[in-house]
Amino acid sequence: MNIAYIVSIISVLLLLVFAVLSFTNANSPRFQLLYIVVATFNIGILVSIIIVNYASQSALVWPALLFIHVIIKVRELYRML
Repeated sequence: MNIAYIVSIISVLLLLVFAVLSFTNANSPRFQLLYIVVATFNIGILVSIIIVNYASQSALVWPALLFIHVIIKVRELYRML
């Protein structure tokens, strides 16, 4: 395993953990903001790994879908405040 796979796995697991915690703490604006920051950072990591290591850019669909999810979360947080 090279470093890109390890970072990808850690990033996806971190996203999964924060998504579950975000779902359980849906009424906490502070935690939702933390989730948005962590998710955006991890999406950036995944995009950079995909761009650098893979010839096929079609793998960017998954980070794009995650980014759409983050945009929806931002809209929900904006309504909450």
